[in-house]
Amino acid sequence: MSESEGTLRKELGDHFHQAVLEHPDVMVECLSILRLYNLAPADLFFKYEAFLMSRPSGLRAKLGNLSLDTLRELRSEIQREQQAIAVAAMAGGTGATPGRSNDQPSKQAVGMRKGKGNMADIGGFLEGLSTPSRPTKSRTTNSGARSSTHPTHDPPAGSSFSPSVTGTTSTPYRASPAVPAASSYRPDAPKPTNNAFLETPSGKGTHGLTPSQLTQPFDLRPQPHSLVETLNSQLPKVREGVPSGSKPRVVLSSTADPKQWNYRYMFEKISQRSEALDDSIDDYAENIKDAYGISELGDPHFVSEESIYTVGRILSPPTDTSKATTTSLFLESSRLLGAGKRIALRFAPAHNLKVRGGAPGVKGFGLFPGCLACVKGRNGGGGAFVVEEVLLPAPSALAQSSASELLDFQYGDKLKGQPISMMTAAGPYTLEDDLSYAPLSALAEVVSRERPDVLLLLGPFVDSQHPFIVSGAITQTPNDIFRDQVSRRLQNILDASPGTVIILVPSVRDVISRHMAFPQSMLDKEVLGLPKRVKVLPNPCTFSINEVIVALSSVDILFHLRREELYQRAEEAEPDPEMKGTEVKDAMANLLRHVLGQRSFYPIFPPPETSAADLNLDVTHYPLLKMDGPAPDVLILPSKLKHFSKIVDSTLVINPAYLARPHTAGTFAKVYIHPIPKPELEHAISSAGELDEFRDHQVWDRARSEVWRI
Repeated sequence: MSESEGTLRKELGDHFHQAVLEHPDVMVECLSILRLYNLAPADLFFKYEAFLMSRPSGLRAKLGNLSLDTLRELRSEIQREQQAIAVAAMAGGTGATPGRSNDQPSKQAVGMRKGKGNMADIGGFLEGLSTPSRPTKSRTTNSGARSSTHPTHDPPAGSSFSPSVTGTTSTPYRASPAVPAASSYRPDAPKPTNNAFLETPSGKGTHGLTPSQLTQPFDLRPQPHSLVETLNSQLPKVREGVPSGSKPRVVLSSTADPKQWNYRYMFEKISQRSEALDDSIDDYAENIKDAYGISELGDPHFVSEESIYTVGRILSPPTDTSKATTTSLFLESSRLLGAGKRIALRFAPAHNLKVRGGAPGVKGFGLFPGCLACVKGRNGGGGAFVVEEVLLPAPSALAQSSASELLDFQYGDKLKGQPISMMTAAGPYTLEDDLSYAPLSALAEVVSRERPDVLLLLGPFVDSQHPFIVSGAITQTPNDIFRDQVSRRLQNILDASPGTVIILVPSVRDVISRHMAFPQSMLDKEVLGLPKRVKVLPNPCTFSINEVIVALSSVDILFHLRREELYQRAEEAEPDPEMKGTEVKDAMANLLRHVLGQRSFYPIFPPPETSAADLNLDVTHYPLLKMDGPAPDVLILPSKLKHFSKIVDSTLVINPAYLARPHTAGTFAKVYIHPIPKPELEHAISSAGELDEFRDHQVWDRARSEVWRI
């Protein structure tokens, strides 16, 4: 027990006597209120007396006995009082408390509650937020933070804060999860050789095209339909697809409600944007507390000599180079944790800075604007929070299904033990030289010949940035172009392979989509003349193919993260002895962990100005961008970056790149998901008895992924 805590206990005993001395739980609750609201024991006693006097006489006698229930009501009363003071100070702009003279120091509120009734009070928090489609303006080095939901306030002076009742500041170990899916680097998964978790498979085939080949017609492209790279090459390749003339062998399921995606955009309110951003911080804080066993998070604005844990959103000011540095970052707290205020971040030297929860051998961590982060450090009174340790987010739990369900999906009457075959491609689907859609025609020939179970196509289908569209050198409407070039070819595929399930996902760059904001609603089948058997899904979306969970987005989040990310070197808090201090570098795997760890299809905020018009981010509908539930088995993120297939935290991540480059052919991906051995499933069912055993899907271990040049 620290000396300061002993003093507080003694003063509480002097005021409340036996009510706290004989009841340790009441003493602990009183200490918690003192820390949270920066109160002295005498102040708490006076507030308790005022609390009793404000109650009716009948209720006053009941509350006169100091108990946990009484203290909780008192805590709520103090919280409402502090919230009203903070809102009044923000509205007045002076920071002075009503009824208090200017020469008296005011105490800032730290425990503001969220609620619909407070929406009007935070209307000014997002003033100056850039509209995604506004033109690019010159940046100034000395301007404020890049974007925020709240104004900057100075931290309260002279406040003290201790992170826990016992005064300990040691970093807790991560709590063991209920399922074997919560470790950062899946301990139950066998470790393949050559760091297969972090490395891109070795490429096969030829290298990129030479400049002289760029002018060749598409029909004369070199090495058409050639294999570029393979992941899990030890698994056999599927020679036959869906039998000709048969019905679909897979079952699609999705929890997406079309009504949630058909929202009206360009009608956002500043208060709603602020609420959505604030909720994301609180949700992230709960995930961190569960993953690492942290009981309490502190306010980074409190001046204290003891280290605390806190959670917030990383903000960066505009710079001349349009990329922030680690010395110019701010941390924005939620209204619940820190009254929505911002504070400058300063990182300890690299040899003293620790990182916990990362992949083995990764000596550092990446940050970007909008990144949610949990940091350990202290505010020594210099107007900045000095970070000593960074806690990286834990991966989501792996998806599980019962052994009987897996047996029925994989060895039932439809699949009969055969692998699931899937092809995926992303637009553009035509070269910039014309609108003939020759790459799409070549893909249709491959699909008709191999007959996969699923064909997954991501937009843009009629690209708003195509030179012919931009210049207006077209004689058809975009919808007519789609009907003639896309719908007709999809119908030909269904005629040749009725068992193939076709799924379309739009892009914000699609001219044919009536919904031009992200998150984006699905395409209109009737207007575009799509066959009835074609499925349309929103962007982004998560759905299931039998037991396999697939998540995807047509927005190039990897390219945006690559441009915005800044890297800070640090030492591992718990180094892996097997690595022997070896550093493993894989920038692409780190980008993918941002998406999986932040549990969002687009964790950047605000979007880069150079890409804001291509994204049109609707902040109010942030919940539609979340990856709720278990981690996806397959994550598809098309990007202009080089194609790849990777396994990151037991999730198979595929970047098929684009089917068509500006003047040459692109690439697409094929995935073959083999079934779990039948004896294993039967043994699991027989050994479980009446209780059906649940198993991880382990798609990363039984899926063969190939990237092909069209």
